[in-house]
Amino acid sequence: MKIIKYISLILMLLSISCCVNQKQKDEEQIKNTIREYWTAIKNNDLEGYKNLFDEGENFAGAMQGDLYFLHKNYNKINPNDVLLKNIKIKDTVVMFAENKQKYIQYTIKKENDTNLIKKPLIITLMFFKPVGYNKIFNLAPLKNHIGWDK
Repeated sequence: MKIIKYISLILMLLSISCCVNQKQKDEEQIKNTIREYWTAIKNNDLEGYKNLFDEGENFAGAMQGDLYFLHKNYNKINPNDVLLKNIKIKDTVVMFAENKQKYIQYTIKKENDTNLIKKPLIITLMFFKPVGYNKIFNLAPLKNHIGWDK
């Protein structure tokens, strides 16, 4: 009887350990994708940028516009690569677990805008496990970017 209790305890601990390890692997994959995202922007690498998005090759024009904006404003948006230092991965709130996505969101306020005349630039990068955490799921990550750099 004691042997069965020990075996079941060991199996339970192993299953918990596997879940924790998978979560860490998933988060590390997302962080690597984020690093590649900012590297592609910094280097103005359109092919690398498009390859980070699920079906990015089908939306080359829009992606090129986003990359142009991000590269042009890179030093304002990500000075000294500050956005890479503290990547916070969040879960979306959905009713069904199979639809849950992970995301990283950056809110960048316009420098020297003490009156908050300009809305902050919002960059949201979504990840969906069935697509793979090495691909960004949403093709339009920028919000409030039109006129933000003026």
